[in-house]
Order: sequence, then structure tokens, then C-alpha cells
Amino acid sequence: MDASEEGIPDKKSKKSCKYLEKWDSRMGLSHAFFKICSCDFSVSHGGRNDVSHHEKSTKHKRWLEAQKHAQTMSAFVTRNTTEADQVMNAEVKMAMLCARNNASITFCDDFHKCVAEMFPDSAIARKHSAGKTKSTQLIKGAIAAELDDELARTCRSQPFSLMCDESNNRRTDEEFVILTRLYDEATLQVATKFMEMPICNVGNAENLYEKLSEALRKRGIPWENLIAFASDNASVMKGRHNSVTSRLKTSQPHVQDLGCICHLAQLASGCAIQAAQVPVEDFLVGIDTHFDKSAKRCEIYKEFVDFTDSDHLQLLRYCSDRRLSLLTCVQRELNQWDALQAYFNSHEEVERSAKTHDLASHPVMKMYLMFLTAALKP
Repeated sequence: MDASEEGIPDKKSKKSCKYLEKWDSRMGLSHAFFKICSCDFSVSHGGRNDVSHHEKSTKHKRWLEAQKHAQTMSAFVTRNTTEADQVMNAEVKMAMLCARNNASITFCDDFHKCVAEMFPDSAIARKHSAGKTKSTQLIKGAIAAELDDELARTCRSQPFSLMCDESNNRRTDEEFVILTRLYDEATLQVATKFMEMPICNVGNAENLYEKLSEALRKRGIPWENLIAFASDNASVMKGRHNSVTSRLKTSQPHVQDLGCICHLAQLASGCAIQAAQVPVEDFLVGIDTHFDKSAKRCEIYKEFVDFTDSDHLQLLRYCSDRRLSLLTCVQRELNQWDALQAYFNSHEEVERSAKTHDLASHPVMKMYLMFLTAALKP
């Protein structure tokens, strides 16, 4: 049953009461102008009734009907997009997909061979020929250059922050990673974007600062737009007299020095765990040392995992200089606590580590692990 049958009146539509300047007539206040028919007519006699009479006129109806069938200028303008452009667009998108998802570039060799078989009715798929060599050049020569220009334009026009870190790989050339953190107006979010990763084999403060300064100089980015600098808390980065930060403040005195929060948390947790009455670090290292590179012990331990109905999870290696690895290791030991207790209490004396067994049997060891789990959670 509709509203008319129930006797409920229809809701009146709300009309705008604002006056627009485009309604003004060139002939003065006594005339009105209709945009549809481009006509000026007098409203000095009837006012609103004169407007209603004009809407019912033959001239106005003819122009109104003609406007309904009129085409816009975009219908007469066609883009001159060739098939070669469409093929290139598909190849660029595929290269961007591999780069964005960190996929192996060799995947492009197999993809361009089977895409024609997947879409046999597509001329674009048949002409798709971007293998690993062409995709690599598209990423390095075209996409990377365009993104770098976009980042440079953004940093030249608004404030930004820098985040830097150097690699410690001694087998190859040492690299210096430079990242920017800025507000992205396209996504309305704060984004972290890659700027450059130059090679710096001599990682002293002078060379690191020179690499950083060169990255900004060749992009035309002024130091005045730099508002903050973040890095690890090494002396070469955060030293008071001779460091990258001290040299940055000569170029930008107002830069904010932000230390690595993860590094500070690691230092705080390391000092706290050393003050414990039970050597928790020795226990974590001893567990990994006992099972590491021993397939026999691991197989025997799996039987105790099944016996105690615990989860089959790998025992993690604790690394004192790995940021915030303590929490994950402690959580894993607590998850496997019943299996570890059963293993060390039931295993042969000659096959078990006496120190690790004593620590696992310590009455307050589990209490310390539970306390660390609660204290280290973010």
C-alpha cells in the first residue's frame, strides 16, 4: 500500500532559496535572463508569473528540447591512443607490480610467454614482450626516475624528515640508506619514501654527511625544509662534536634530532634484564645452543611436544643486538615451557646441558619470563 492510499501527503521537495548572480540580466533589474534559451525578458509586470509564462512559451520549449539532445565537446574529441601505447602501458604496469610486491624480476620472463596463451583474443597480450631485461630497464630508467622527480618536487615545496642507516655487511660494499618521511597530499597520510642508497665504504661522519648533502643538492632540495633527522644511536650518527647530526645542525640549526626508539627500548630492556636475579639471557642462549645443529635432540624434543600437547613451534635464537628480539624469544619459551621441562627432566644426563637444566628447573625462572612478557609488550 502506497502513501497516497493511506492518505499521507507526499513530502514536498526542498528548493534552494539562494540567489545566483548569473540570473542577472544585462538589461537591468526589470528583466530576467534564461540561460537555456539565452533570452532576456521583462518581469516588471508579473514578476514570478512572467517567468512561468516564459517557460511555457514555444521558443523556450524548443531550446529546452534541443539541449537534451546536444552533445558535449568531449564527444567530438577522441584520444589518439594506438595499440603500441596500450602494449607499453601493460608492460609498465606489470613492471610496477613486480617492484611493488618485491617479486622476482625473472617472473616477467615466464609471464610474457604465457599471457598470450591466457588471452588469445587480445592483440595487446600477443604483443606483450617485457621480460626481465626490459622490465628492469622500465623500473630503473622510467618508473624510478619519475618517482624520484615527484619526491624532489614534494620535498622542495613542503617540510620533510630524513631517516638514515648504514649497512654493516663486510663482504660487499657498504650502503647508506636515505629515506624521507613526509605528508602525502594524494593519500592524506604521512608516508615514508625511498630517496637514495649510495655506497659509502668509509662510514665516518664526514663521508656520511657528504652523501646526505649530495642527495639533497642534486635534487635542489633546500635545507630549510628539513625539520627532523632520525637514525640509530651510534656515536657516528649522534655524537655531540663530530657526527652526522652535529654537521646537519650547521646546515639546518632548527632540525629536530630523533633517536631510534627501538634502539632505546633495546638498551633499556638489556639493562633491566641484567639486573634480574636469574640469568634470563643465559637461559635463552643455552636453549638455542642445546638444540642447534642437533637433529637427534630436535627429534627427541618433538616427542615431548606431542606428549605435553604443545604447539610445534621453532625455538628462536636470542640475539642481544637484535632490536626487540627479547620479547619474541621469551614468548616462545613460555609457549614451549611444559615440553622443555619434560625434556630436561626426562632426558639422559650425558645428553643434557647441566647449566641449562638448572636454569629451567629454577623455581622463579618462569615467573621472570612472565614478568618480561608483560613488561616488554608495546
